[in-house]
Amino acid sequence: MFAELLKHPRALVLSLLLHLVVIVLMVVNLVFADKPLQIKAGQVAKTVQAEMVDLEQIEQQNKEKELEAKRKAEAAQQKKQLEAKKRAEQKQREAEQKRKQEDARKAELKKQQAEQKRKQEAALKQEEKQAADAQRKADEKRQADEKRQAEEKRVVDEKRKAEEKRIADEKRKVEEARIAEEKRKAEEARIAEEKRKAEEARIAEEKRQVEEARRKAEEQRQRAEAELKAQMVAEERQRKLNTLREAYINAIRQDIERNWYKPDENVKMPLCEVLIEQGPGGIILNVSFGACDGGTPIYRKSIENAVWKADPLPSPADPELFERRLKLEFKPITQ
Repeated sequence: MFAELLKHPRALVLSLLLHLVVIVLMVVNLVFADKPLQIKAGQVAKTVQAEMVDLEQIEQQNKEKELEAKRKAEAAQQKKQLEAKKRAEQKQREAEQKRKQEDARKAELKKQQAEQKRKQEAALKQEEKQAADAQRKADEKRQADEKRQAEEKRVVDEKRKAEEKRIADEKRKVEEARIAEEKRKAEEARIAEEKRKAEEARIAEEKRQVEEARRKAEEQRQRAEAELKAQMVAEERQRKLNTLREAYINAIRQDIERNWYKPDENVKMPLCEVLIEQGPGGIILNVSFGACDGGTPIYRKSIENAVWKADPLPSPADPELFERRLKLEFKPITQ
């Protein structure tokens, strides 16, 4: 609550004054207790009103003082800012002046350096010209000496070359004669070598042809023997397989015939093709018929029953003879 009153200073002051008036009245009442006085309500109201007027004046004066202090503070702040700005401008002017002086000094120094450089370059050019003239004269003298020496050397070289050419021609002729003789001998040796090699090649070729013919004849003989042997083995194998297959089929047919019973009815019993599908171990999987002209259903059923009773079928002597689908002819022994 006190914090709320601090936010409203005028109300705080009024509250304090009212409490002060009440305290004053209580003290007066105690002092004059033995002398009872009658205090009129109007007088009290006037006193309170007078106090309130004084408080408003005091508050107004306080506000004016605050505004005056604020104006003085703002004026002082503006004055400080103005003085700071003036100091900054003064420093800037001084820095600008100093920069201009430095630029002028540098320009003067650069001008002096350029003048000194120009003088040095002029002196250097003069020295270079003098050195060039001296070098030119020395070169002319050197070239003249070299030309004279070259002429003398040319005459000596021509004489030396002429002598060398004469000696070289004599050596060349001797060398050419030697080379021609060596070439002649080498050609004769080459021809003799070629003849020898040709003869050796002819003999080697004849020997190779004879050996090739002998090898081919041997290979042909061996191949014929191998083919004949293979044919004989195959034929023997086929005869054996045919015999075993015939025995295998006969064994199956005999098992079926042993399990066949003639139908009670007097039916025609022709030759029938029986188609048997078997699995591993001779297990019968299916029975059907091929050509069976004139065979009645009863007759075919009797054959089918005989086949199923023969399950499992006999195994072949050679596993190669095993056939998943067998076709055999069934003809009763007795009509």
